[in-house]
Amino acid sequence: MRGAVLKCSLLALLLLAMMPSASGAAGLDIPAAVPPQFRALVRERLHTPKPHGRGEYRFDIETEQHYDLSVIAIGNIVVLEVIRASDRAAIQDRSLKRGVAATAYVARGTVTPRRITASFGDLGRVAVRFRPSGRIATSKPRRHCRGTDHYTSHLGVFVGKVRFRGEDHYVSVRAHRAKGRVRTPLHLHCAFFLRPPRGRAARPVRDLPPFAPTVLAAGHRQALSASELLVFQFGKRTLFLAVTEESHGKVAKVRYAIATAPNRAFTFNEVLNHAVLDPPAPFHGKGIYSATADGVASWSGPLSVSYPDAPRLPFTGPEFKAELASGF
Repeated sequence: MRGAVLKCSLLALLLLAMMPSASGAAGLDIPAAVPPQFRALVRERLHTPKPHGRGEYRFDIETEQHYDLSVIAIGNIVVLEVIRASDRAAIQDRSLKRGVAATAYVARGTVTPRRITASFGDLGRVAVRFRPSGRIATSKPRRHCRGTDHYTSHLGVFVGKVRFRGEDHYVSVRAHRAKGRVRTPLHLHCAFFLRPPRGRAARPVRDLPPFAPTVLAAGHRQALSASELLVFQFGKRTLFLAVTEESHGKVAKVRYAIATAPNRAFTFNEVLNHAVLDPPAPFHGKGIYSATADGVASWSGPLSVSYPDAPRLPFTGPEFKAELASGF
């Protein structure tokens, strides 16, 4: 199934619209909280290439509104990501035992080994320099890698100015110093082993897994905004990923919500003309897919998503185009 809803990556399209060249389209990867066993599936469905750059620059700041603000720089892309402070552990835990939602602001900037600068228009600005402390941390080596088998993080502090105020003041921060790190390389090229359906042998996976998941996709697109819901049922778990995007001149706003649940949260019949979603938080309510004999599909129900800046954002309605299929 490669319908019009999934022809290309929403993230890439939005970044192409806001930047003068296609080079910026590779600045954003799929959300880091996507569990490893689902990452190849999500990247394939969204047609999202891996971003390019020497490494990842990152520091985090706590705010008075119970949100954490992260500044992440890769290549020439700078991202301000806002999440609830209580969701920080969920992002770091790749098993995703609880759902997480984030609102990210994306701009083109200047990123060098020692400096990050970017303007987010009326919302704020980042202008910091990295001062390494001399401490170095390395990740646990991985198996079945081509090339480097671990990450190396140079720890230190970012000093300068970070000023940001979200819409309607839902979050604000002014900071001049934050602990952070520069991590290299940007990617590891390692295989991991998936637990296959019963009766099949486990196999190492670098790209797409050889097993066909059941996928539901629902989305809609306007001139300067788009929304996409992807649901993957694979083995005994189901992944729910919602993405909304808006273009605000030279700044893009990208919201995402991720949750996993047992398969009873995504049920469907054998002929794949009816399905019901009942995902956990940060999702609310149910989504109902139905298709007539002539292939006309509908996507209805009270399903919504709570983002940091937009509680209970609806994710169903007649404007959504929906598809349900098994495999790719």
